[in-house]
Amino acid sequence: MDKRLLLTLIILAILVAPIAYITLLINWFKNYTSGITSYNSTEVVCETIAVLIYTYFGIRFFNRHINSLH
Repeated sequence: MDKRLLLTLIILAILVAPIAYITLLINWFKNYTSGITSYNSTEVVCETIAVLIYTYFGIRFFNRHINSLH
């Protein structure tokens, strides 16, 4: 793979990932507070699991890279 393309993809991922995560958290919070969760519990469970998995891998990623800097 061309280094320029790889760098572009990495920069794009760095910009898109936090925006997607924040959007997911806002959507989850709005659904939870508005009471939509009582109508569709399967969606709530799936969204909660997605938020937890994304958070876990994000923390793991940062810990790995922060520890490698020391």
